[in-house]
Amino acid sequence: MQLSILIPVYNVAAYLPSLLQKLLIDLPEDIEFIFYDDASTDDSLLQIQQFKKDYSYIPVRIIHGLANIGLTFARNKLLKAANSDYIWFIDADDIVESDYFKNILFILKDNKPDVLLFNYDVFYDKSLKIKSKEILSYCPKNTLVHCSSKQIYQTAIFDGKHYFWNKIFRRELIKDAVEYKIPAFEDIAYTPILLNHCKSFYYLNKTIIHYRIRSNSIAQKMDIRQAYGIYAYISQASYASSVVNDEKSQAYLLYKACIYYFRISSKIEKADIPANTKEKISKLSQRFFYLKKISTWKIVRLLFCYGMPEKAVKLICKKIFFDVNKYFSI
Repeated sequence: MQLSILIPVYNVAAYLPSLLQKLLIDLPEDIEFIFYDDASTDDSLLQIQQFKKDYSYIPVRIIHGLANIGLTFARNKLLKAANSDYIWFIDADDIVESDYFKNILFILKDNKPDVLLFNYDVFYDKSLKIKSKEILSYCPKNTLVHCSSKQIYQTAIFDGKHYFWNKIFRRELIKDAVEYKIPAFEDIAYTPILLNHCKSFYYLNKTIIHYRIRSNSIAQKMDIRQAYGIYAYISQASYASSVVNDEKSQAYLLYKACIYYFRISSKIEKADIPANTKEKISKLSQRFFYLKKISTWKIVRLLFCYGMPEKAVKLICKKIFFDVNKYFSI
């Protein structure tokens, strides 16, 4: 197979029909689908089993987990199950423009990039209203580009669009690149590392993924997993410094960790959750935040040093606001 489409599934029965029907449009050869059902308690497994039965001419594999292991570990299971030239992680609740599949396969066969990237838009689940249309900063567009892995990595960091699902990777390059252990915000923690293993890219300037915002998703719901966003940014900052030797990306990632920490601290106080849950999230957030081992004011200096004065000013304002609120809440 040229391309394995890897789809983790957990309690998404309401969204699977939209994804599966869209995938069937003008489906080319050389594509296989591998589903990992993460012990769903709804009809998700039945739906993908029926999909495999009804469309037996499509290469479909289903891995059924007996216990819920979470999205990150499910992605790792899928990656280990794939043996094609390229892999593409797709979220089961998103919508994919499969009209571009033939074009994608042609690019992969003809250009053989280490990674193929493309645009996406973001829409609200209930209203279907488009929130934003996201364009990448990679250039030039629609052509194969050979460059340093550091350049690919740095573009992803400053783009802020380092998601799994808008990238197709050469499998051999990334199959052992990360351990897939973080329970949330794995895109921030791992995708830049995967990109740092690439030395060529093809930026297809088309919107192929429609990303759905759900009110009960990890990013939207306040629970203990929110704290791992802080850890993801700080661990990536450490990687930027120690592996990529990119101090500018490190400064930016530490800035993002601070901003995220201040934001989540504010949200914890306002969240309609039990007091003991607030305390657990707060303590874990603080523990992760202290892993940066560098003061916020030093990060401000680094931002000025590396030509990001607007980020430095924003961080100063956020830090002062955070400290004032903390003082008056004591």
